[in-house]
Amino acid sequence: MKKTEILYIPLLFLIIYTVYFNPPSLGLLSYIFYLTIGGFVLVKGSDVFIEGAVSIAARLGVSEHTIGLTVVAFGTSVPELAVSVIAAFQGHTETAWGNVLGSNTTNILLVLGAAMILMPLKPSKYAYRDSLYMILVSAVTLCLALEGSLQFYDGIVLLILYGIFIYMLWKREEIEEEESCDATLGFVLSVVYIVFGAMGVASGADAVVEGAVGISRLLGVSEVAIAASIVALGTSLPELMTSIMATIKKYHGIAVGNVVGSNIVNLGVVLGASAVIRNIPMDIMSPAVIFFGVSALLTALILKKKYLSKISGTIFLTLYVLFLFFLYIF
Repeated sequence: MKKTEILYIPLLFLIIYTVYFNPPSLGLLSYIFYLTIGGFVLVKGSDVFIEGAVSIAARLGVSEHTIGLTVVAFGTSVPELAVSVIAAFQGHTETAWGNVLGSNTTNILLVLGAAMILMPLKPSKYAYRDSLYMILVSAVTLCLALEGSLQFYDGIVLLILYGIFIYMLWKREEIEEEESCDATLGFVLSVVYIVFGAMGVASGADAVVEGAVGISRLLGVSEVAIAASIVALGTSLPELMTSIMATIKKYHGIAVGNVVGSNIVNLGVVLGASAVIRNIPMDIMSPAVIFFGVSALLTALILKKKYLSKISGTIFLTLYVLFLFFLYIF
């Protein structure tokens, strides 16, 4: 990323709030504007935030491996976190959980599917173990939601599960004793990146929620369908770009690990924090079950195959189209 790109963040921040506090009476066009420009600022802000956070972590001596599974995985989930938390604060609970489960399904079927189409992926030796933990967190989420909602204490459980995941990663690094990577930014510039990135994420997420809820109401489509498709696709763009670039550079472990790590963040932190803020009514017989199924499919492929082939990628992309069809038909 060019250093001058951070100038776009405060500029777009001002554009959003100028329109937000003085909205034109354009109906659907206004909401499409919120969704489009908000998604752009959300992704760009997340990108800037990651740059600053990675540089700070590198200066603290954290290894590249752990940065990838923690800072980068968490950073690419910042859009989901911002959208779901703001949606929970505003009482749009369907958007909060639909975004999380839709994003996770999109990460596996679209993001990994696209990466596998580019070239066969060879997962790292830890991919199977981490994907099993993803299934564990998914199963716990389903069990907690059996009563029809995720409540405050359910959110605490999910946050604890993410804490355990982080602990396992740090223990893994201690065993491997990997070298730390080099910082790409100075300390002051890193802080500027983090501040401007947070501004972009906050303002972009606010606009995305406003646009998504408005569109769903005008078109008579459920918030869950909009959140799990359009919003989820927008918030999954960082994962998509990260995995595609990692695949092109033949960093297969990062391409797969980024998706698995981000999905664990989405369930543990994003959905957990949303439930802590407000009780989240959930219909588990919809995107939740679908996500659990595709997670199991990915884990089975990692277990049985040394490479995730282009054929598997084609199947994943086909399943993604069917997933979108399911959202809007049922």
